[in-house]
Amino acid sequence: MERQGPRSEVFTTMLVNEKGHVADWPLHLERLAEHAQRLRITLPSEPPVIPPHDSGGWRLARLACRAGLNTWQVEVRELAFRNEAIDAIGVPAPRWNERTNGCKHGEWEPYIKAKETAEAAGCDAALLIHEHAIVDGDRGTPMVLDEDGTVWLSPGNDGGVNGITASILERKLPDQGFPVVRGRLNERTVARCAELVLVGTGMGACRVDSLDGEAVGTSNHLSEQCQRLLREYFTEEASWSQPRLDRVG
Repeated sequence: MERQGPRSEVFTTMLVNEKGHVADWPLHLERLAEHAQRLRITLPSEPPVIPPHDSGGWRLARLACRAGLNTWQVEVRELAFRNEAIDAIGVPAPRWNERTNGCKHGEWEPYIKAKETAEAAGCDAALLIHEHAIVDGDRGTPMVLDEDGTVWLSPGNDGGVNGITASILERKLPDQGFPVVRGRLNERTVARCAELVLVGTGMGACRVDSLDGEAVGTSNHLSEQCQRLLREYFTEEASWSQPRLDRVG
């Protein structure tokens, strides 16, 4: 199959309720617009239509725009798991270039293969590693609770995607006594951590029990706090909306 390349598409994955309302639409739209600009893709001038469903519960909607088509593509799927304890493996992080790294783009196969590699090993998720540091997850953002109660997130220039859920928690956690800093999640930081958590649109906040077969941390304070904050956040009516394009550009 012909390689598409990163600039063939821009996309985001959103949480959708039974009414077809999207969680954090302004944040998703802002990121879509930023990534589209970096990839030189023009977004459609009309908002996407997210279909409601009658089966109850939340689902995931992948919203994409292919280069040159000027139309939205929407694919809806069920949640795989959410707010659970999981096992993970480490895999090499894909790299493109500084402009492309961190974008949700059209050459997403390495992230998909990372997920498949984890599942083939009997695990739930893959952590993407570059130069001995965790820079991203296949479907979520890694957060590390240090021994002193500090929460560490990988810096943006490490090449990971700027996660929507992580940005919400980064804003809320300090008020709960968890200061958040950006820094490299190197082997030493992870090895000594109290807890490693993956947070994402679909998975919520999942405690990583093991990495490459080795137990990680002994605490569950961060995952429980993140789950509580997200539960409260998603009960707020303001967290959900129908897609509009007010903030494009």
